[in-house]
Amino acid sequence: MIKIKGLTFFYGDAREPALKNINLTVGDGEFILIAGPSGGGKSSLARCLNGLVPHFYGGRLKGRIEVEGLETIRHAPKELATRVGMVFQDPENQLVTTDVEREIAFGLENLALPRPEIAKRIEEALDTVGVAGLRCRSLHELSGGEKQKVAIASVLALKPRVLVLDEPTSELDPQGAEEVLSILQRLNDELGLTVILVEHRLERVIHLVDRLVVLSAGEIIADGRPQEVLEARYEELVRAGVGVPPLIVLIQKLKERGVPIERIPLTVKEGRAVLESVFREGIVHPHPDSLPSREREEKHTEEQAEPAIEIENLWHAYQQDQPVLKGISLRISRGEFIAVMGRNAAGKSTLIKHFNGLLKPLQGRVRVFGRDTRGATVAEMARHVGYVFQNPNDHLFADTVAEEIAFTLKLTGCGDIPRRVEETLARFNLARYKDQYPHFLSGGEKQRLALASVLVAQPPVLVLDEPTRGMDHRLKNELMQFLDDYRKGGNIVILVTHDVETAVACAERVILLSEGKVVVDGNKKEVLSRALLFSPQINRVLQGFAGYGVPQDILTAEEALELVWGG
Repeated sequence: MIKIKGLTFFYGDAREPALKNINLTVGDGEFILIAGPSGGGKSSLARCLNGLVPHFYGGRLKGRIEVEGLETIRHAPKELATRVGMVFQDPENQLVTTDVEREIAFGLENLALPRPEIAKRIEEALDTVGVAGLRCRSLHELSGGEKQKVAIASVLALKPRVLVLDEPTSELDPQGAEEVLSILQRLNDELGLTVILVEHRLERVIHLVDRLVVLSAGEIIADGRPQEVLEARYEELVRAGVGVPPLIVLIQKLKERGVPIERIPLTVKEGRAVLESVFREGIVHPHPDSLPSREREEKHTEEQAEPAIEIENLWHAYQQDQPVLKGISLRISRGEFIAVMGRNAAGKSTLIKHFNGLLKPLQGRVRVFGRDTRGATVAEMARHVGYVFQNPNDHLFADTVAEEIAFTLKLTGCGDIPRRVEETLARFNLARYKDQYPHFLSGGEKQRLALASVLVAQPPVLVLDEPTRGMDHRLKNELMQFLDDYRKGGNIVILVTHDVETAVACAERVILLSEGKVVVDGNKKEVLSRALLFSPQINRVLQGFAGYGVPQDILTAEEALELVWGG
C-alpha cells in the first residue's frame, strides 16, 4: 500500500535533513504508531504521505514515496486526498467552515461530487464517528474532543484508504482522548482502514497498534511489534527521549532487579496479570518518609502561609447568562507547584487568564501580591505573572529565535541581554536554532521557544497553559525539573495540563475543575488516586492489589518499586 525507499528530505535551505534514508513499507490494514523525540522527523514523514511534502512545504526530496501505486512527487495533494486522509494536531487548523455539516461537505464539494453522493457520505461520516447529534452545531461551540471528531469525519467522508493522524489527542482531556482513540481502533478493526498515528504519550495507544516505528534525528531507529521493540530497545528508546509508558518502566526496573517476568504488558489488565505474583509474595512497608512524595506533604499549606494569589467568589462569562466560572475561591502561596486539570471546556484557561489581568472578574475579586487585578493593566501584571499560552504561535512574532527571547528582556529593562539570551537558548536546547525563523520550528520546538521567551524574565508567578504539548519525554522531564527548581526558589508555578503523568511527576497540589466549579482541591495523592481516567497508569494497575496490602495512593513507578521485595 505504502512503499518508501531511500527517502531523504531537506526543508528549504536547511543544512541538516529532516529525514535521512527512510525505508518503510506499510501493508493494507495495518495500525502503525510513529514515535520519537521532538524534531525527530515524525511530522515530516506524515506530511510526505499525502504530498504536502514537497508540494506545499517545498524543500529538497530524494528517494521514492509510493501510495497505492501513485508516486507522491508526481501527484498533487488533491489527487492523493482520496487515498490518504490527514488529521492534524490542532483541529482549529483544519476546520474551515462554520458548522459541522458544512465542514464535512467542504472537501466533497471541492471534489465536485453529485449532491446525492455528498448527502450520503455526510451521513456515513457522522454515523461512523458518532457525531450525528452535532450535525447542526456551530463549530465554535464544540469542545476540543468534538472538534477533533469532526475533523476525522471530514477526512473519512473522502473515503481514503489510509488515515494519517499527527498527535490528534495532544490537546484533549483523558476522556476525549479515549473517545478519539476508540474511533481509530474501530476504523481499523471494522473497516480495515490503514491507520498511521504520530503520538508522544505511548501509554494511551501502544496497546492498540500492530507496529511501533521510532524516529530519531530523522532516521528510523526501531521498527517492529510493540512488545518486542519496548523490551529489546528499551534503553535506546529512553536515551532518545521516547516517553516509555510508566508500566513498562516499572516492569523493566523489576527485571533489572532479578524479578522473573516473562512478557511485557501493554495494558492495565495485562499489567495486573504479570505483577500479581510479585505483589502476592510480599511487600516492603517503608518508613513513611522514604517515599519521594512524602516530603511534599510536610510543606506549608495555604492556611499556614500568606497567600500570594487570592481568588474570592470569582464569576466570569463570555456571553450573558452563560457563566464559564461559577463562584471560585482559592488561595495560592509562594513556593507552590499546582496542576489545574479537568475536561475540555471546564474553565481552566478562563481561570488562569484572571491571574495576569487578561480577563477581569464579572463578580468577585482576584488579588496578586495584594494588587486587585481590576485596577491593573496587563502590562503591569506581566511584571509579576508570566503567562505561556496554549498555542505557541500566539507568542512568536520576531524574525529569529534569539530576537524572540531578547524582546522580553528589552521590554522589562533587563541588562546583560546577550548573556541571558545565550543561557536561555542553551537551557531550552534551542541554541542551534538561534538564527532561524521561529515559525519554521516544529510544534515542540515552538513550545520550548514560547516558554523560553517568558521564563527569561523570571516572573515570581509562572502560569503555563498546556506547555508540554508536542514535547518528547526527555524535554518534558527537563522542563519539569527546571520548573520545580524555579518553584523551590520561592516562585509559584501553575500548570494547566491534560497529561496526568506530568501532573503526578511535578505538582504538589491538584485543582480539578468541572463546568466552571472547583470539584476537588488538594494534595495530588488525594485527588488523583483511584480517580478512573484521571488516575496515572501505575495507580490504576495497583488498584488490583489492595487485598495484598498495597497502598492505594501510589502514583509513580518509583514509588511502586519501593514497595516490592528487593525494590
